[in-house]
Amino acid sequence: MKLTIKDRIIILNTVLPQYDTRQNIELVKKIRDKISLKGDENSSVFLINNGNNMPEVGFKTSEAITNEIEFAFTNEELAYMKQRVDYIDQQGMFSESTMITYDKIIAASPPNT
Repeated sequence: MKLTIKDRIIILNTVLPQYDTRQNIELVKKIRDKISLKGDENSSVFLINNGNNMPEVGFKTSEAITNEIEFAFTNEELAYMKQRVDYIDQQGMFSESTMITYDKIIAASPPNT
């Protein structure tokens, strides 16, 4: 699946939960390890404090929003992320700013095995 830095931050902060079953947290850890920001990627991101206890993520470069990197997820990891996006949808928690990322997850095909 091709992801931008923005996509990765959305997945890390909204798709992957802090709490789940032991088995699912193992999947969360594997996904986080794959897509966590590395090295200079961190310098392209900053937090905006709007004073509402909900900091927003900002991007210093357009490349953080447009450049995509290919990430290979297992069938199990992809199924888990799809399940999480479905849950987010059922809770009415889609937003215009997250919809593109969520749609990428929904549309992602499992890897060839």
